[in-house]
Amino acid sequence: MRLLIAFIEYAAVIIGLIAMIAGKFFALPDGFHFGVFMTGAGIALGGIEAVLTRRMCFRPSDDAYEAYAGAPAVIVGMMALLVGAAVIGTAYLLADGLWHTTVNYLTRRPAPVLVAAGLLLIAIGVLMMLNPQGRRGLAWRLLVYVPRSLFGLLLVAAGAAGIALGAWEWLEPQAFDGFVRKLPSGAEVMRSVRKLYRPG
Repeated sequence: MRLLIAFIEYAAVIIGLIAMIAGKFFALPDGFHFGVFMTGAGIALGGIEAVLTRRMCFRPSDDAYEAYAGAPAVIVGMMALLVGAAVIGTAYLLADGLWHTTVNYLTRRPAPVLVAAGLLLIAIGVLMMLNPQGRRGLAWRLLVYVPRSLFGLLLVAAGAAGIALGAWEWLEPQAFDGFVRKLPSGAEVMRSVRKLYRPG
């Protein structure tokens, strides 16, 4: 059963990628949309499996990644489910011709993107702070686990900030837009960097 589920997950993703390549190469929009859907469905299926079984998804045997069973597997499953759902939604938007309209809307009102990105950053950060393999050596902790945990904590903080910004943009869009306008542009940042490294 484990092998069959993994085969379905991998097959859906691979078929989706092939369909997207073929759809682009042969100018078949419906084929490309089908490929995007299948890819998202395969990823989402892996996420559902990980959440329900509390075991890592996309593993060909029962013993693979067994150290990550439990909370790490559930976190990875939720991340896969979120990404898969977004890819499936992309497929429907492309098929209905609403992709560019949706992108333009999210450019103006980025609250959903900020919240989703924040959730992913928090999940990645929590994973980095976990120690599923139970290593306890002093050298490993000092050289690997502590730096990794600190970086994971930074990701959690960045994710929480992203969610807060998304909520602020959703509730107070005009105030958020005013805040964004006050931020330095990319060109201004590059000019400041060049001034710092300019000889003399």
